[in-house]
Amino acid sequence: MASISASLQIGKRAGSNLSRAFGLLLLLPGIAWVLMPTTWMFSAAFSTLQQVMQFPPDLVPKPWVWTNFSEGFTFLPFGRYYQNSLFIAVSRVLLQVIAASITGYAFARLRAPGREFIFVVVLSTMMLPYTVTMIPQFVLFKNLGWINTYYPLIIPHLGGSAFLIFLFRQFFRSIPEEIFEAARLDGCHYFDIYVRILMPLSMPVIATAAILVFQNSWQDLIGPLIYINSTRLYTLPLGLATFRSSFGASPWNLIMAVSMLVALPPITLFFAGQKYMISGIVVTEK
Repeated sequence: MASISASLQIGKRAGSNLSRAFGLLLLLPGIAWVLMPTTWMFSAAFSTLQQVMQFPPDLVPKPWVWTNFSEGFTFLPFGRYYQNSLFIAVSRVLLQVIAASITGYAFARLRAPGREFIFVVVLSTMMLPYTVTMIPQFVLFKNLGWINTYYPLIIPHLGGSAFLIFLFRQFFRSIPEEIFEAARLDGCHYFDIYVRILMPLSMPVIATAAILVFQNSWQDLIGPLIYINSTRLYTLPLGLATFRSSFGASPWNLIMAVSMLVALPPITLFFAGQKYMISGIVVTEK
């Protein structure tokens, strides 16, 4: 009997491994399709323009052209654009994380009449596309004299976003009530509980929110395109768009080289905080 059960388990393991291998084979074409643009960008960044434009494409540069990075990065003041994008992204991260965490804490733990209705109203703002509010916001910021400044790109994020508020609310609701009761017995008020207990426990959801906000800000083109007129205030997406239009024929090798340098910060941030991001999303779904 023992030999029969052992052989059955071996057969189950073999069948499981075979199904996994078959599933992986089915996924390989999709993985190759998804990685194709990134592979071409990496290849074009180290190739000459003639090699980029040839057909069929050759993904192995011959020779490897390293000067594309220096030539593309110095054609426009991308160092300045890096600073501008970093300033806006960090400001958005700080404002949204602080505002969304405080608001999420209020919706999760503070009892007030109409709390659930207000929360539904906040969530309903996620259904409004940006194109609906774009013109009213522009008129408002123009009347305030904020055109060609960073205020329209930063100040609207002072109240957080509906998605991040929902994320923090779900996380705070998952914390046992006994922790809050023990803190109140020790004399902690609502703000003390928020600062001393909730925020140290909220690193996964804070990392998740920071990564999402940073990536959204880093790749934002529409906002700077609407509100920024001076080239010294350009962000990286706007600088890349200007870089492409500065040539009669687009130098794709230089554009891809600069695009690789632009993509490094969000990619690095994602892989650095990937563990916290996954755990934060898993916790908030409980």
